[in-house]
Parts: sequence; structure tokens; C-alpha cells
Amino acid sequence: MAATCAAAELTLPDGPGRALVYGQCRTCHDLQYLIESKGVPRDTWNELLDSMKQYGLRIDDHQRAQILDYLATYLGPNPPPATATAATAGQPAAGKADGASIFRDQCAACHQPDGRGLTGQFPPLAGNPDLFLGRDYPARVVLAGLSGKIEVEGQGFDSVMPSFGVLGDEDIAAVVNFIRGAWGNDALSHKTLAPLDGGAVATRRAKAETPQQVHAARAQLKAAAAPK
Repeated sequence: MAATCAAAELTLPDGPGRALVYGQCRTCHDLQYLIESKGVPRDTWNELLDSMKQYGLRIDDHQRAQILDYLATYLGPNPPPATATAATAGQPAAGKADGASIFRDQCAACHQPDGRGLTGQFPPLAGNPDLFLGRDYPARVVLAGLSGKIEVEGQGFDSVMPSFGVLGDEDIAAVVNFIRGAWGNDALSHKTLAPLDGGAVATRRAKAETPQQVHAARAQLKAAAAPK
């Protein structure tokens, strides 16, 4: 299951591949597990990645290489010192953000490549009307996480989605726009919503919500959208 709220507040050292580690490893482990394993050599991280296959880890060779390089470098025996030029949350990634690639790296491990989620564990994104509760509502979930019981298309879920605020503003906007247009989701919108952009995400990021506050906001938005 995903990380607890407390574990979601932990952070890993900044470096290439960190966002991919967040997206793939927190499906089963919270960040405390990785932090407590800090200092083991590359061979050990390599063996650990191999062992994760039996628990359902599905990554391609390129993703695996990125994850291994990050773990061996920044959580290995001789990590590089932090620098003043390290990227910060919200900083745009180099080049145009690719929502489909971000979804694959960050979201598909839980919500599945087809967006259908896993019954009783991770809610579906395909056919999920929550995506259209408000222009920036999905970004609020990505930024802060979500904690509390919810129901999606008749299925109940009671787990914790950790924050993915480590992603840049443009990245979050891109993945929200991708999900809203994938799997026929664009047909769910009952009102015109402008595509999300990095500026709107940055504005929401500055308001700093908790997962519980996002859960409460969801209930309010659903109540407001219910037929009168």
C-alpha cells in the first residue's frame, strides 16, 4: 500500500531519477524504508530491485537503470554533497512536459496503465468523474495527496495517496490534462474546463493543503455538483 501521511512528508535527496523513485517505490514502501537503507552498495540495490519483481514491480529497462543509478548514487555509500543548484519542488523540468510519460512513471504502478486501478486498493482514473470537480482539483490531489474513505463508481476505497509535490508545476499540469483526455474521460465533463497550466498549479501549491483537507474539499465539491 502507499505511504502513510507521516512517511509522505519525508523527502529523498534531490537528483536525476528521484521522481521516478517516488512514483514506483512508494507503491509498496514508504520513504522511511529507503532512508533507513541508505548506505548500501550498488550491488545490494540491484538485488533489491530484482527481488521486487515477485511483488509486482513492472518497469522497463530504462526505468530500472534510472532507479538503480539514483539509489546507488544518492542512497549509496558515498552520496554527493547537496548543492545550492539542486532542483526544488515546483521547478519546471527541462523541455516540454509529457503527460503520458509522467503518468507511466508516476501513476501507472498504482492506477494501472489502463487507468482502471485495483479493486479495493487504488481507485480507477478511467471513468472517474472526480477529475472534473474543479479545474485544479486533480492537481490538489497530486500536490497534497488524499486521505479518507471515498467511493468511485460504486467501489469503496480507504487508503492513503501520498503527495507527489516533488513534481514540477508544468509536470503536474501535463499529467492532469493527459488523464482528463485518456480512456474516454473527456466525455465525463459537464462543463467547460480550461486545460490546466503550470501557473494554476503554482497558485494551488502555495496554499499548502493536507491530504485530509483535500478529502474534505472533495466532499464539498461533490455536494455542490450533485443534482438539486
